[in-house]
Amino acid sequence: RWALPMEMLAGSGEEMRAALWREGLVITTRTAHRGLLADYIAWSRPAITARAVTRTGWHGSAFVYPHRTEGDTEAEPIFYQSAHVEGVRLGVGGTLEGWRASIATPAAGNSRLVLALSAAFAAPCLGLLRAEGGGLHFKGESSTGKSTAIFAAASAWGPPAYVRSWRSTANALEGIATQHSDLLLCLDELRELPNVKDAGPVAYMLANGQGKGRANRDGTARAAASWRVLYLSTGEIGLSDLIAEGGGRTYAGQEVRVLDIPADAGAKLGMFERLPQGMKAGAFADALKDAAGTHYGHAGPAFVARLVAEHTEAREALRTARDAIAATLAPADAAGQVRRVAQRFALVAAAGELATEYGLTGWTDGEAAQAAAVCFRAWLGARGTAGAAEPAAMLAQVRRFLEAHGESRFAPMDGADNHATINRAGFRRETSEGTEYLILRESFREICTGFDHKAVAKVLADAGALTRDADGTATRSERLPGMKARVYVIGPAIWSDGNA
Repeated sequence: RWALPMEMLAGSGEEMRAALWREGLVITTRTAHRGLLADYIAWSRPAITARAVTRTGWHGSAFVYPHRTEGDTEAEPIFYQSAHVEGVRLGVGGTLEGWRASIATPAAGNSRLVLALSAAFAAPCLGLLRAEGGGLHFKGESSTGKSTAIFAAASAWGPPAYVRSWRSTANALEGIATQHSDLLLCLDELRELPNVKDAGPVAYMLANGQGKGRANRDGTARAAASWRVLYLSTGEIGLSDLIAEGGGRTYAGQEVRVLDIPADAGAKLGMFERLPQGMKAGAFADALKDAAGTHYGHAGPAFVARLVAEHTEAREALRTARDAIAATLAPADAAGQVRRVAQRFALVAAAGELATEYGLTGWTDGEAAQAAAVCFRAWLGARGTAGAAEPAAMLAQVRRFLEAHGESRFAPMDGADNHATINRAGFRRETSEGTEYLILRESFREICTGFDHKAVAKVLADAGALTRDADGTATRSERLPGMKARVYVIGPAIWSDGNA
């Protein structure tokens, strides 16, 4: 079944015929007769009126798949409409009982696996709770089991082909996201993203659920694509690493949209923490992959069917569980960014717990919540602070500049160095506590590129690394070689462990 956009009848209709050919319809090759098919469709007047939607997922209390809709009515059936027949790679194989016995139940006790499987159930919960989208990225060396986790999660919805690759342009990922709205999106190996400069913008795009604005031929604005997506990702490097490779800088908004979770669980078993008796890690990974290629496509739709049948009750249960779990994850003094991340982990946990209540996982109560807590702590540990990310990033940026140019661009105050200082940023002087840097005002703005220089100065002062003037201003009047000027004075405290 395919809901054909009527605009495809405009012109020669080649795209329409190509799509129908791919699906097996035999069409005459005579040019003079080809137009008859378009005429037949255009002049048909079916007795039933249907609603066409251009993205999958929730539409009211109905859930739309590419080829069917859960919960629509005879009075107004709902069809997913796309210019292409091929879309999200859903499929069914094996049985739900086989999936539960060979994938979900053996995953218990392995925090990363349980989190990934819970994410498969959390994807359709975004729309129910109007939650923001985002990604969970398993970061670690190869052969740790990252792909195993993502294929296991994908099996809740479809065959191994359900997993997509990051090897796509930003425009292609926009189309893929539209096809996976309220469905789990699986993207393998982040490093394969063709253009590393797209890493940051793509992270924003997928999480924000809004495609690029485009214009029609007449200059009017075309409706931008929209979606709600929770996605799983894998890679040997994280988002911030990839952005740095492209010469960019990671912003806090990107870090809370794509959460880098260390793939190594710390049990010397890669992604795993517990193995079935008598089985090694490699054999367990192979068994899970084999099972994912045998039993697939049952758990996700079964979960959605219950959400549709118990729409109001399920929404309230998810909201209550999410808020309760989030309250246990984030420290009391955590920054808003950390609390947002805690909400996403908590939503994933709540979905896993609800799926367990529905009898889909074979886990004991609390398994999904415990896994989310372990992974949240791993994310927080890798982040390094429960506070806002920007102050730490500001301090790190100043340190990097001083590490790279501390001698080459800062002339000694005593004139001991006879070499000319090229592109001078300021001066340095030795104190009893260490080297002090006197940074010229315009050079300080250069060091703070990407940040508000006043905010950077405040962070430095709060960290005890910047010496304010007597009147409280961030710059001090200093007698420098050949001049007197106001400068930012950065002291040795910039290198202290508390500021690292």
